[in-house]
Parts: sequence; structure tokens; C-alpha cells
Amino acid sequence: MKKAFPFLLAFFFVFSAAYADEDLPPLPKGPLLLTTATPAMQSPEYWIKRLPDAEKPIKTMDQMKHFNEEIHSTIPECVDVFKIDKSRPGKQVIDQMQLEYDTLKNRKLFDEHGKTVPKTVFEETVKPVMQIEKVPAKVKMQWGAAVCATSVRALPTPMKMIEGADDVEFDQLQFTQIKLWTPVGIFHESSDGKWYYVQAPYVRGWVKAKDIAIFPDRDRLKLATRSGRFLVVTGESVRVFRDAALKDMVQRPSMGSLLPLSSGGKKSSKKDEGAAVSSDVYTVWMPYRKDDGTVALSKSYVSKKSDVTQGFPTYSQANVIRQAFKLLAERYGWGGMYNGRDCSGFVHDVFLSLGVDLPRDSKQQAMIGTQLGHFSPFQDDAEKKAILKSARPGITLLKMPHHQMIYLGTVNDQFYIIHSTWAERIGQDQQLDEKRRINQVVVSDLNLNGKSYIGSLFDRIVSMNEVD
Repeated sequence: MKKAFPFLLAFFFVFSAAYADEDLPPLPKGPLLLTTATPAMQSPEYWIKRLPDAEKPIKTMDQMKHFNEEIHSTIPECVDVFKIDKSRPGKQVIDQMQLEYDTLKNRKLFDEHGKTVPKTVFEETVKPVMQIEKVPAKVKMQWGAAVCATSVRALPTPMKMIEGADDVEFDQLQFTQIKLWTPVGIFHESSDGKWYYVQAPYVRGWVKAKDIAIFPDRDRLKLATRSGRFLVVTGESVRVFRDAALKDMVQRPSMGSLLPLSSGGKKSSKKDEGAAVSSDVYTVWMPYRKDDGTVALSKSYVSKKSDVTQGFPTYSQANVIRQAFKLLAERYGWGGMYNGRDCSGFVHDVFLSLGVDLPRDSKQQAMIGTQLGHFSPFQDDAEKKAILKSARPGITLLKMPHHQMIYLGTVNDQFYIIHSTWAERIGQDQQLDEKRRINQVVVSDLNLNGKSYIGSLFDRIVSMNEVD
């Protein structure tokens, strides 16, 4: 731990330009070397070369299909949007919305300026927009797809609500962010028409209506999103262009996004601003929301040099590690805020890019695959060590309360992980709760936080599971 502090201070701090106007605390430049991690350990090949059968497929495509079906049947929050009934009792929708509203209203929360959020904000501003009383006895479902990455919120408001002055990046209304082309079932609309209450594959909540295009029916949504021919974004993000000359960029969908293919790729030659341009591109469909809210599809283009694959890459230990390291030093973002990833969001995107329909929440992720062990914090040290020495790096997840990590392996009796983390606690005084901001994806050993009052990552592991 003593090595980490001077190294971290050696970096200058920078603001994220996209959110500088929010006056957020500065971000450390990375990647950071923490605990006993070395520069060599910042490469995926360092870890892959240590494994005997790193490239061996863990599951075939058929096995993966059955595995995903098993995940859906095990985790209630993992919902197949295309199996939702076309109509449902309104009381179910009302009860869920009311629960989310009451839960937040009854908490002591603060706005981004540190002022207590009064109950009148809920009663006079939020609840009228929800128009819960307008939910019919039988809800007739509508079906749509996200036309861009968009946040799923607990309430239909962009207002940030936090637990305390130090929690400016932890909006308690933020559930997660869904990706471009994510299919959703639409239950309800806000009174101002700006929000939809939706069910996405692994989360339910409010999304901005402008980010959802409505399809004529469920079957046509399924045809558009599950044609079987798609590009997988396997990089941190990929540039999508309106033109085959790759000049006019429209979006940068993130890792794990699926882009339906319009064709198998083509050689394009066209005039662009008076010059002949030729490039190898994939042609994909992009959804757009028309003025009336319905969907329109447009052909768009992705360079064949981009970090994408046609269909999912092989699910192997090596590929999990490679995917994880593509996000090294990428920003931490609670619930996908600031285009970042929190701990479980990082794990979710890594596995999603390889075809595993992993849940979004860390507690649910810990239930998938083979259970290696369950522990009490600060106990079972010998058992934990024995399991880690035989666990398969890459596909082994380590869970502690409120945090999720991907296991990388053992070096000199130290256990290493890659994880997206916000801060390291460094003091023994619980009242002061001293922290050192990390705010990114890092490699560290499990001694991180070990000099603080909360104990090390290793001390607080409560479960281990292999995603197999």
C-alpha cells in the first residue's frame, strides 16, 4: 500500500471536459499502479501467457444459448422482452412505480449542491409527472428500441439526488444505462410525454422518450434486433458513420452493443466533398425516432478496421481477459453515468461482448455459473486462498459487499484482479472516512484498502463463482 500513494500523486489531475460544468472533483490520470501491481501486469498477455489452455472455448455457441436460457430462468431481473405478454394488469405496473416512488421519497437525500431534497419535490414535481392514477386496469404494451445509449432512472426526472456531500457522482435515481438497439417493452408514459416507463432486458425504470423509437409491434421489433446477423462492438466503443466514406460520424456505441448487419460488408466508392473515397466497410442498420415517436431505419457504416466482430468472439479465458483490459483506465461511472462503468457495469460489458447475458447487478452476477464458495467478511482466509489458487482466471468473479471483481491470477502468493473502482480508503478513522480517488478500471492485488478501517478487498470477499 505504501507504494501506491507516491505513484498516484505523481499523476496530475484533469477534469472530464464533458462534465466540467458540473464542477466534479478532478479525475486521476491513468492507468494507475496500485498495491504491488507492476507495469508488466497492465497487459492482458501477461496474464494470458500464465494459463495452460487460455484459448480453449469454455462453451460452444449451442452451449452458450442454453447457458443464457438458464440465466434467464434463474434471475428474475433478466427479462426476455419478447416474452412479455402483450397486455398485463395495470396494478402490477402501479405497484412497482409506487414502490420506487415511496422508497426514494422516504429517504434523506440531497441535491448536487448539498441541500436536502424536500418532500414537496416528490409530491409537487415528480408524482404529477408519473401520473400513476392514469395507468389503466389493463396495460396494452408498446414496443421500442433505444436509438442511443440512454439512462434508466428510478423516477422521471433528470434531477440528481445523492446521499451526502461526498457522493456527488452517485445519483440514487440512476439505475443503469442501456445500449443502442436495446429492445424495451413500454408500460406507461409521463404526463409531459418526455419519459417512458419501460422493461429492458435486465432493468425496469424510466427512460427519456426521445431516446426510444416505437415499433409497430413486438414481432417487428424482434425481427429488427434478432435477425442473427450482427456486429458486436468488442472495443471500448466504435465509430458509426452516416456515409460509406466514413466522414460523418453519428454515434459511438459502447462495448457489448449489437449492430444489425444490412449486408456482409462491401467495397464502397463514392464522392464526398468532391473527392473520390474508397474504403472497406460494414453496412449496419441504425434506428431513428421520427417526429411522431415511431421508428425509422437508416443504413450506416462501420470501418472493417474497427474493433468489432461478426457474431460473438469465442468465449474463452483469454478473450475475457483481453476484453477486460480494453477497458483499463476507462472512467468509473455509477450506473453508467458520465459514459463510464461501475464495478458490475464493467463486468457486464466484458461478458456481454462475448455473448454471455450476464445480469447487470453484482448480487445477481454472483449467482451465475459454478459457486466456488461463500464466506463471512474477515473470516475463512485459508479457504479463500485455497479456492483462489485453483480458480480459473478470467471467468472467476469475486464479490464483496457493493463491489464486483474479475480474478486475474496469483503471482508470488498475491492474488490479482481487474475491476472498476471509485476510491481507495486509506484511514482508520471511520468518521473522517479518508479516500484516495481512483475512478477508473485498474489492476490491483486484493490488499487494496488493507490499511483502512474497512479492511482489504480480500478480507471482505463474500463469494466466488466461475461464469461457466
